[in-house]
Amino acid sequence: MMPTEQTLQWVADFVIRHALCPFAAVPFKEGKVGAEVINSEDFEEAFYAALAQVQSLLDVAPDTLETTLLVFPGDLLSDFETFLDFVYTFEEALAETGADELIQLAHFHPNYCFEDVAEDDPGNLTNRAPLPVLQLLRTGSVAAVVAGYPDVALIPGRNVARMRELFGN
Repeated sequence: MMPTEQTLQWVADFVIRHALCPFAAVPFKEGKVGAEVINSEDFEEAFYAALAQVQSLLDVAPDTLETTLLVFPGDLLSDFETFLDFVYTFEEALAETGADELIQLAHFHPNYCFEDVAEDDPGNLTNRAPLPVLQLLRTGSVAAVVAGYPDVALIPGRNVARMRELFGN
């Protein structure tokens, strides 16, 4: 299975199935979730390829493409700490350019582990994906769906509890 197919299958079979993101199902079913592979094994090259995808998302109307999943199938970001460094650097670049006003990030990794949480805690499953993934979300779209959803702040805790209930602990 291709990395994009594998990632989109994970969205359908895990994220949507377990309602981890109450906002994911509609754009997914409407075909407004894109997935792009970043194959580079060079940090800087991968970084600029990811930045180019920010512009690509912004160049398309939201009613055509709502969000893009950047999939990193190689070894470059297979280490979780390296992945986090990449994410933080990317967030800084968005902030420095003002693109953080337009794009918000979510990130997922096969070895995702929340700070001060045991590595084997099922709560980590909320952010574990089959491959390293950086999700580009339109801030305007996020704001719109969040405004209509009660208790958004409770979603992460609810998800952790659901994973612990389903997968032990």
